[in-house]
Amino acid sequence: MLDFFKKKLKKGARVAVCTDESSISVARVRREKDLPPTLDICEVQDIENIAVRDAEIARLTNIYDLDQYHCISTLELGDYNLLLVEAPDVQPDELRAAVRWRVKELIDFHIDDAVVDVFEAPSYKATGNNKMMYAVVARSARVKQVIDQLNGAGLHLDIIDIPELALRNVAAMLPEDVGGVALIYVGQKQGLITITKQSQLYLSRTINSGTSTLPESVLSVMDDESCQRWLDNIVIEVQRSMDFYESHFSQPQVSSLVMTPIGKEIPGITEYLSDQLQIPARMLDVNELIDVDEPIPASVQSRCLLAIGTALRQEVVTI
Repeated sequence: MLDFFKKKLKKGARVAVCTDESSISVARVRREKDLPPTLDICEVQDIENIAVRDAEIARLTNIYDLDQYHCISTLELGDYNLLLVEAPDVQPDELRAAVRWRVKELIDFHIDDAVVDVFEAPSYKATGNNKMMYAVVARSARVKQVIDQLNGAGLHLDIIDIPELALRNVAAMLPEDVGGVALIYVGQKQGLITITKQSQLYLSRTINSGTSTLPESVLSVMDDESCQRWLDNIVIEVQRSMDFYESHFSQPQVSSLVMTPIGKEIPGITEYLSDQLQIPARMLDVNELIDVDEPIPASVQSRCLLAIGTALRQEVVTI
């Protein structure tokens, strides 16, 4: 989303470094023409004391020579607003300024303190032939903090993205994406539902509960009422998302549902979702999408997925 620096570095690979209050996740994806992408670094480093986070990023940078590549990061959920707006009828070089004017009443802080970027949205039935756009609005101070943190560790930050687009990059590799797929990502505190089709993000919806509210061990979804309640909340949000997708974007029902690993073994989770939503559901396995030297455990996939998706980014420029 947000382009910053253009430096002459090694090509053929992208590095993603994503942080939150408790961990650092690192992924490096290599690409060669006509070959599947290769994931040659995938690591999660726990951070018990946030005061040492910058030093840990610098340590990982040195270990893996991450400073030799363009770096991408991703804002945390809650650090930005993603808004669907009607595209202003202006010249391309005036677009961001015009969108800033449109979103200033839709955010809870002053527009002078905001960084705004945009990307295209699919055709939207409610506006007729008018073009729609997604606007990403973040506090300037938070964006600067990310820039200073990563560049201070020796990285060459090129782009700051958002989780929705990281998940879009993953979904675009799924065979189900051809006909439309709902992807469920759940972190420790909250998550996202995205609906994509043919590599295009249609919509996203936030899940306001994470895996931290689940029991440590579950024998079966059907044997644990708290797990069923947790899943039922997700089912409701997925159903709302699918209804919106069909009615507002004039699309047929998505072909399937894919859930990303959640770091806990819950037998019957995809069967339960499939039964409730009446569409095929399965669990994502990154090892089936990307070439890896050694299989990545589901527990690592769950915590490193946003970094992997961020590193899969292929766009060179934004709108």
